[in-house]
Amino acid sequence: MKYTLLILLSSLLFVGCSKKQAAPTGQAMDIIKTGTDTKWGDSVLHVTKRDGASLEGVTITTKSSTGKIQTISADTGTFSSAPVAKDVVMFALHDAKLKTDTATADLGEQQVELHR
Repeated sequence: MKYTLLILLSSLLFVGCSKKQAAPTGQAMDIIKTGTDTKWGDSVLHVTKRDGASLEGVTITTKSSTGKIQTISADTGTFSSAPVAKDVVMFALHDAKLKTDTATADLGEQQVELHR
């Protein structure tokens, strides 16, 4: 009995430490595909790899208010649906970088909201 309890608690520890996040549900969530460019309003999203809500190789290209193209990229990130709107997706990008035709900047942790 003692060993059974120890094995049970150990397995719960390993399951609870898993980093994989379940994929959010909703119309906008289903549109996030790997290896393709997806249009989101005035932005284009490209994701290299998706595992549930975890993303790798994220690139978001938008046109700024001045008409210049800007790109936010990150090696890793996660996404979730907005609490109220099903056509909005929230991205948390890790070690994000911003690139324009004239400058490059490190943004660190960056929250990006895309609308369908």
